[in-house]
Amino acid sequence: MKLSLPIALVFSALLSSAASAATVMGSIKPISLIAADLLQGVAEVDTLLPEGASPHDYALRPSDRRRIAEADLLIWVGPQTEPYLEKIIAASDIDALAWQEEGEEHADEPQGGHEPGQDQSQPHKEDQHDDHEAMHPWLSPESAEHFAEQITELLVSKYPEDADKIEENLAKFLESVELLNNESEAKLADKKTIGFFVFHDAYQGLVSHFGLNQVGYFTLDPSRKPGAKHLSELRSQLEENKISCVFVEPQFSPAVIEAITRGLNINEGKLDPLASGINVQAGGYVAFIAGLVDQFDSCLAP
Repeated sequence: MKLSLPIALVFSALLSSAASAATVMGSIKPISLIAADLLQGVAEVDTLLPEGASPHDYALRPSDRRRIAEADLLIWVGPQTEPYLEKIIAASDIDALAWQEEGEEHADEPQGGHEPGQDQSQPHKEDQHDDHEAMHPWLSPESAEHFAEQITELLVSKYPEDADKIEENLAKFLESVELLNNESEAKLADKKTIGFFVFHDAYQGLVSHFGLNQVGYFTLDPSRKPGAKHLSELRSQLEENKISCVFVEPQFSPAVIEAITRGLNINEGKLDPLASGINVQAGGYVAFIAGLVDQFDSCLAP
């Protein structure tokens, strides 16, 4: 079938427009949600990892590598959380911006300095929290605000013709996060002393931001099942600390947690650190954090 000349010209123009459309890629959905706020009306936003995939151990497919190569900009968490992306980015021509700066959280730490009798094979508890907060920076609204400002600087230099729009989008994003902070503070005000356990130690950014009382976690590595001795110790901690709430994650089976809490009067909530089910569009990041806050509010209720 032959196309008439006017129709052929329109069709060709549409193909040309689609091929040249700017695409900014977030390595994980929470980053894409922030980018979508900043790029509303400016560029398309794509997400590298499929829904629910963990950024800690993802294996890139050939199609993923092609998508990275075709993107104008890749915004990623960084080498500590996504080591598989480091070599790909270094070997490509793509512009990339990392949330983490390699080694920055340890740059000012003195070498050595262990207290007498301390097991040097085990980090301080507060160091563990700091490390895991650094590996999940998107779960801190404060960190998200700072990173949005960094992203904006890069976007303005990359799309100078849309600088005013991007700056306007940033102002709206920061305003929406502050509004969320105020609403969440009011919602969680009477729940800050109530102890809870999370599935894995990813939420310190959110917990610290709102002053919540995370007593413990079930695992440091979600891909590894705890042994029988550890399960028994966790059960004892739940009983001794009178824990009223535990949180599961949709990416992992709750069977282990259900076995530990069986027979205990404990509420169960669900925290999704990867924003599954949230559409990549303006307002998505605030909706994501608001959903986590709602889970805390519900599970920590008397």
